[in-house]
Amino acid sequence: MPGGNSLTSNKSVKSGKCGNTVQTLLAAKLDKVDKEKTEKPNKQPKRTHSEVSNESNTSVDLTGIISIQRDIEEIKQNLEGGLKKIDLENATKDLVKSSDLEVIVTTIVKNLFKEFTSSIETKIDKKVSEVIEEMQEKIDALSIENENLREKAEVAMKSLSATKKELHQNERLTREAITSSNYNEQYSRKNNIRVINFPWRERQDLRADFISKVKRDMNVELEERDVVAIHRIPSDKLGPKPLIVRLFSSDVKRRVMREKKNLQDHVRFYDDISKRNIELMKRLNETEWFSDVWYFNCGVYGRISDGLQLKFNIFDDIFLRLRQRK
Repeated sequence: MPGGNSLTSNKSVKSGKCGNTVQTLLAAKLDKVDKEKTEKPNKQPKRTHSEVSNESNTSVDLTGIISIQRDIEEIKQNLEGGLKKIDLENATKDLVKSSDLEVIVTTIVKNLFKEFTSSIETKIDKKVSEVIEEMQEKIDALSIENENLREKAEVAMKSLSATKKELHQNERLTREAITSSNYNEQYSRKNNIRVINFPWRERQDLRADFISKVKRDMNVELEERDVVAIHRIPSDKLGPKPLIVRLFSSDVKRRVMREKKNLQDHVRFYDDISKRNIELMKRLNETEWFSDVWYFNCGVYGRISDGLQLKFNIFDDIFLRLRQRK
């Protein structure tokens, strides 16, 4: 270091100067003594007390100077064996400059940051790989489950399709059965007459009263065998309960129904129509597309204003039938 080198050099120079000065003085003093000894005559005069005293002082001075010289030589040897400039240079040659230290620190920081970044990237990559692997496992499981569900859905769709087909078939068969049942019911009633407002009395003979009424009002003669069955049916309306009269044949019924316009006393004769056919006739009348709706020979008919006449079934689409005109 510059400060240490200067201090050591100054001390060395100072010591050197001091040593040189003392040696010079000693050398001069010794030379003077030797010269005096050489120049001293063999016979010296008797010295005075002052001369003796001066000689003693000179001897003391030389002894002190020699002692000082020994100390200086010892110090010089100690200095020569101690710290030297080369030692300082050797000690400081491995030290770095501040600029080099900055480069080293920057390099170390960069390397540490690089290692830290690499470590973080490795951990992130590992974590991402674990997450991806976990998600892939879940996706695979979901794919398998989805495939199973798809297969089940296909089976269910096939079953549903078969069920739909079967349902449509059952619906068709049900409609056919209901239509057939309605026709059979209506056919069983084709010789029946429904009588409204027929007078009631206790212990009434309905067959005899009916035959008498037909003969009196309609001028149609019937025998007892022509009336197969006759009875009243329940009703919520006020007045006499309606009658159902089963006649022997359709010919007998036609003879009676042909003259029903001649009935008196608010008595009315109607065909005995099934409940489903009554609902069908009501639907036809509610459309207001028909000028006339009637029942004839187990069937329901309707006529529109242009004269088109159609027979309808209980499950018919009325609008479609009219549009198709058949």
